[in-house]
Amino acid sequence: MSPHTLLFRAICLSAISIIAGCATNAAQDSDKANRIAAEKYYDQYYGTPPTGQSRRSTTSSNNAMNMSGASQGMVVNPAAPKTYVVKKGDTLWGIAQKYLHTPSYWPEIWDKNQRIRNPHLIRPGDTLHFGYKKSDQKNVARASVNSMKLVPRIRVERSGHGEPLATLAPFLAWPRVMDDASIKNAAYVLASRDDHTLIAKNDRIYVKNLKNPVAGNRYAVYHPKKPLYDPKTKALLGHQVDYVGYARIDRADKLSSATILEAQDAIRKGDRLLPLENHEQSLRAPISTPGHKVRGEIVSQYQAKYLSTDCMVIVINKGKRDNIRPGHTLGVYNTGKTVTDINRPKYGTKLIKREHRTQLPPEKVAEAIIYRVSDKFSYGLIVNSQREVKNGDRIGNP
Repeated sequence: MSPHTLLFRAICLSAISIIAGCATNAAQDSDKANRIAAEKYYDQYYGTPPTGQSRRSTTSSNNAMNMSGASQGMVVNPAAPKTYVVKKGDTLWGIAQKYLHTPSYWPEIWDKNQRIRNPHLIRPGDTLHFGYKKSDQKNVARASVNSMKLVPRIRVERSGHGEPLATLAPFLAWPRVMDDASIKNAAYVLASRDDHTLIAKNDRIYVKNLKNPVAGNRYAVYHPKKPLYDPKTKALLGHQVDYVGYARIDRADKLSSATILEAQDAIRKGDRLLPLENHEQSLRAPISTPGHKVRGEIVSQYQAKYLSTDCMVIVINKGKRDNIRPGHTLGVYNTGKTVTDINRPKYGTKLIKREHRTQLPPEKVAEAIIYRVSDKFSYGLIVNSQREVKNGDRIGNP
């Protein structure tokens, strides 16, 4: 083969590579544009807050009106029994699923004109009575006869005992998120007695930076895991630290010595020591749906690298400053994939066929109950999952 032929082939291959690269970049830019456009177009798919009065209103005039917004998304199971006895192991969401398409509407159908004010403190053995009641539209301006409609109502016969169903303590071995200053100023493991890389139960360790050490005091040991950033603003939310065990101070000094009493995971040099506190959380706040628009993202999963499911913990990039509070029920949504529309091809050069790309709508895959709230972020427990939950999934109204 002549040198001229080889040179010609090289030039052709280079040209094809450049064109293909341009096409790839064009496809990536197109996908990005699709995502930006879909973000706005599909906003309503991420749930909407209730219309009209706030769901948390409890005055007699508002009790009936609260249903006006919620009932639009409510689907009642016509085959549901009229009574149900709460059993051990039941969950609020599982019971509500038998009667409603969306378990988060549980607070909306609670009959507030009864002695038990918080529907989430029902106990095993309680009997739930399900019925229907005409919505009271007397105070609604220009109400017509056609506006009168049946809405579901729940009453309870209190005869059960034990832990209420809203207590979530068995599931919530919680992570912590700390800021840079808190991590920097916390006491830390300098080394073990034999300077092992991984430190186990009953090992002797040496601790620096312990404030006012006292022999006999016990501290939780946390492993700094990773920084958490807001996916939108790229601002640092904090550093996730995972509980790995606890230690007892044996000798208090500038360089204190301690013994590892429990190791749920390998303890390493640099792990932080924090005051010991109960790392199991309980939720006794009334579970409710937020009355304002919520849009956020999952930034971390606890004890899961890629995927989570029911009764696993997530961290979201919304907190007190976003009016999130313990007990809020939020929806978890997978963003739709970008796919090729084979019926709408577009052609560029003779060598490259440019394909028309379309963004699919998001789909709800789970709900999350918020149980601990910080200023910039919150912890939630996944419930009612239909598919896997992963980092980057969107948070919205249920």
